[in-house]
Amino acid sequence: MNNQAKHYFEAHVTIDPVVGADRDNVEEIAHCNQFKLARLLMARGLPSTLDTFMTGHATQLDLLTLRLRSLVASLRASGYKVRRYKIEDTVLDSRVADELELLT
Repeated sequence: MNNQAKHYFEAHVTIDPVVGADRDNVEEIAHCNQFKLARLLMARGLPSTLDTFMTGHATQLDLLTLRLRSLVASLRASGYKVRRYKIEDTVLDSRVADELELLT
């Protein structure tokens, strides 16, 4: 895989659901690794109880991989169950550029 993204790489780390003080702790761990904790809501506006995930972005794959490794290690060291991690290469994003001219 190319180390340089066309637009950016996006990483996701999914853990078992957390609430309250645990959610605050996970948010701090994510922040320390330059990830953001998602605030997913169910249809009735209540927080999702299915899982908790964090997202990070970078244009260099190796840098994002280092941050992802650090995040997963920190979460596991703090006793959280990491279910999944992934990194995607964003090849099209209208927020960056309306390349298909669908929003103009």
